[in-house]
Amino acid sequence: MANNDSKQSLDLVIAGLFGPAPATSAALTEGVRLPALETMLARSDHPGDISPSGLEAVLFALFGVDMGTDEDLPVAAVTRVLDLGVIDKGWWLRADPVHLRPEHDRLILFDNKLLQIAQAEADGLAAEIMEVYAADGWLLKAPRPSRWYLKPPRASRIGTTPLPDVIGKDIHPYLPHGKDGKTWHTILNEIQIMLHTAGVNTERERRGKPPVNSLWFWGSGRLPRIRPVSWAQVWSQEPVSLALARLSETTSAGVPAGFPEWARQAARPGAHLVVLEESRGAVAYGEAGEWLEFMRKLERDWMAPMLEALKGGQLERVTIHTDTGRRLTITPVGARRWWRRSRSLETFR
Repeated sequence: MANNDSKQSLDLVIAGLFGPAPATSAALTEGVRLPALETMLARSDHPGDISPSGLEAVLFALFGVDMGTDEDLPVAAVTRVLDLGVIDKGWWLRADPVHLRPEHDRLILFDNKLLQIAQAEADGLAAEIMEVYAADGWLLKAPRPSRWYLKPPRASRIGTTPLPDVIGKDIHPYLPHGKDGKTWHTILNEIQIMLHTAGVNTERERRGKPPVNSLWFWGSGRLPRIRPVSWAQVWSQEPVSLALARLSETTSAGVPAGFPEWARQAARPGAHLVVLEESRGAVAYGEAGEWLEFMRKLERDWMAPMLEALKGGQLERVTIHTDTGRRLTITPVGARRWWRRSRSLETFR
């Protein structure tokens, strides 16, 4: 994140860059070329992987958040600041609404991409749950249809799995674990029983919509210490990055339509962070067509004009970060390495 007094550099976080599993996407993507992206990847330097992988972990690392020995990234405490607008030093975890679909002896998880929950439905379901748990000191907030926050009477020692990493999978290997893991299995079962008879779900099923039949617990912990960072500006619609920007007092804005628009808007010199996570759901659900549409827009609107800007020296560098832990940096000198032949995206998986 080195800054420069006069030039600009760009860190581009791209979720789902390498697409769904090859078995899902191979037939659809065969013969599709992304020349600017493939050229940039081929001519880049490889300073190393970001560890651990996962979009949330990458973003926490880019904001210099040191979690020490904590097993969970405290996503709930961080994004809660964005969604509720107030800081709370307590222990929170995300309790996001999901649909579990039985398949033989498995329970497959689907998120709000399938559910499409209205805010009124979220409010109603949260209120029904609180009718049971409020007396014991629990607090459940649903400020967004798909982002709910649970504060129990006391902190727990658990490890969890981010919701996006479980979409389309059997939940059993990803349930809360650790010293208090079994306690949270019991809580989850109790809530599932309550949701089974919830009035909101009865109405959803009457209209042919899947019920919200479970919550997914993840991102537990307290607000971490957020140090000042050197980002000139953050460009994102993604909640974790926007919340970290707010906590670090970094200017943020929505993602422009493409690189030319970004170049017109980005007045500050220094390192800019752009987060593109639109294809994350497509990758999680194995929707290769939706992912391919995103990639074509990425090529046209970002990669092609950005490569020309690099060759012309208008950018000091571009670093591409992926949610798989890959990090690739390209400079104006690197962009002119004509002897490095471009390769198909599949070779970078």
